[in-house]
Amino acid sequence: MELFITLLTLGLAWGALVLLRPEGAGVGPTWLRGLGGLLGLGLALLGAVLLVLGGGGLLGVALAVWGSVLAALAVWGGDLLWAARRPLLGVALLGGGLGWLVGREAVMGVWAALAASAMFQVVWLLRQPEALARLGWLCLHLKAWMVLLALAVLVRVPVPLLPEAFPLLGTVQMVLISLAALLWGWGRIGVRIVLLAGLAFALGLGVELLGSKTGIPFGLYTYQGAPPPTVGGVPLIVPLGWFALVLSAHVLAGGRPWFTGLLVVAWDLGLEALMPAKGYWTWQDPHPLWYGAPMQNYLAWFAVGAVISWMYGRLGPSLHQDGAFAWAYRLEALFLPVGLALFGLWPAAVVCGLAMNVLAWFDRIQRLGWSKQAGWATNRECDL
Repeated sequence: MELFITLLTLGLAWGALVLLRPEGAGVGPTWLRGLGGLLGLGLALLGAVLLVLGGGGLLGVALAVWGSVLAALAVWGGDLLWAARRPLLGVALLGGGLGWLVGREAVMGVWAALAASAMFQVVWLLRQPEALARLGWLCLHLKAWMVLLALAVLVRVPVPLLPEAFPLLGTVQMVLISLAALLWGWGRIGVRIVLLAGLAFALGLGVELLGSKTGIPFGLYTYQGAPPPTVGGVPLIVPLGWFALVLSAHVLAGGRPWFTGLLVVAWDLGLEALMPAKGYWTWQDPHPLWYGAPMQNYLAWFAVGAVISWMYGRLGPSLHQDGAFAWAYRLEALFLPVGLALFGLWPAAVVCGLAMNVLAWFDRIQRLGWSKQAGWATNRECDL
């Protein structure tokens, strides 16, 4: 039934463009692309929440699937769709009515309305030279490491829906991010990125083995019962994270080890809630501060992150001059708090989300403030 209604909405969207022929003029502001993307992601997140709660059914699937599609379409050409806003609304309403009549359920109407909207947008954008030019630019500039990073994001989508598959999906995600880090780093410093990856992996694994057996430097915890794959009893994703996510934090921090340490600590605020809940490690420290972890754990995370960042700066000084791989951390700052919220770990979701995102966008926020101050000063001089 869903397939039939989707095909029906495709025909409806095509027919609407043939009959109505909306003009191509009237391109909207560029911020519509970002706003539309956020709204689409909001629909997808709402659908995921409904499915996690167990009562979403087809409505949750509709919102999760079509919300993601609408988010991508908005980022592609939300400003170009401004000229077709009226027929787009009409097609969505007509599609929803047809879905309700055919399926005899309100939820089928929602599915059809979202599908009709998405189909109309696809057909409309494929007829716009600017939209095609954007696709060409993307294909020209798309690199293999970007594809791997995008796949790492997609792997995270079904995690709340398949909690039993968390160990497998989490491992696949971290492997993809690590491969993306290697490919990106190879383009910056060549074969030296392999050496740096090995050193960071070994250092991360070493401190985790020492910490889990002696309580130094993180505090008293154990990896007993951690899901495979493991290296010496340490889950593979842990040393991989010390390499790839710290590399992204290093790039985001502009090569400043102390700032990298802060970014790593913000990340760990979420990990200390999520990973013990999923059985990766268990805290036994008598002086817990946050979800069982003591203060020394965060001091140690800061120190290890700063040391690895210093190592990156010494052996790969040009790494932080290209900020592209900073997006790995920014994406983690988006999806980790959402995952924590979906698993019911709300305090960690709020604190981790605020800490990671404030730090991830700190430099841009600061530059924006300086530019406003400079504009204010210029205006004052002109007034005088």
